[in-house]
Amino acid sequence: VSGFRNSIRGTKNDVQSLMQELSGALSHDVERFATEQPAGRTRIVNVLLGLVVLVIVAAAYSAIKGQPRLDHCQAAGRRSSIQAKLDAKNKGRPYFGHSLFSCFDSAGVCLMSFCCAPIRWADTARLAGWLTFWVAIAVMCIVELGSLFGILGFAIFIAVGTYFRQQAREDFGIRAGGVTVAEDCLSYTCCPCCAVAQEAQQYEDAWAVEHDVARRADVFMKTGAPVA
Repeated sequence: VSGFRNSIRGTKNDVQSLMQELSGALSHDVERFATEQPAGRTRIVNVLLGLVVLVIVAAAYSAIKGQPRLDHCQAAGRRSSIQAKLDAKNKGRPYFGHSLFSCFDSAGVCLMSFCCAPIRWADTARLAGWLTFWVAIAVMCIVELGSLFGILGFAIFIAVGTYFRQQAREDFGIRAGGVTVAEDCLSYTCCPCCAVAQEAQQYEDAWAVEHDVARRADVFMKTGAPVA
């Protein structure tokens, strides 16, 4: 009988210890949930507010800049310089008309690329005839939503940027594929704003002198149909 009572007492002590451990674990989980949930909600709210601001600024940018115009560079010297960058420098060579770190070649492009890179990229997508301006903005919004999942958002941005940078290479006859994929990926990983600015300057130049790439993009804007 004495042994049975001792066994019961031991069982009670074990149950009490287990209950205390469960209670402590539950309290810890509740505290962690209480601290993490507000932070998660705040992050979501911040991202959504950022998207609202992005759309508002994009609308203002689009209204101020208006529709791009073909052949708007009339200065002979400037025109000749642009054509040289777009044509002779790119035939069979792995270079854009502007180097990756020639951001200051155009103050306006530089400012937009470093302060509002998603909007500047969307404008370049329009000038290239890849996407309409607002579809490109929607793509950037999706990329921004990916930031809610940590590094995933940045990885998506790199993938999108690299894919369309390869398209830019093909548009201008610049070497594409192979090792250039890694180069473009590295450009968007280490210097995304510079990459955005470089592509923007390439297409702005094309529109300034009515390059074939710009003519195709102009048709796309007017008809919505891609031109081969």
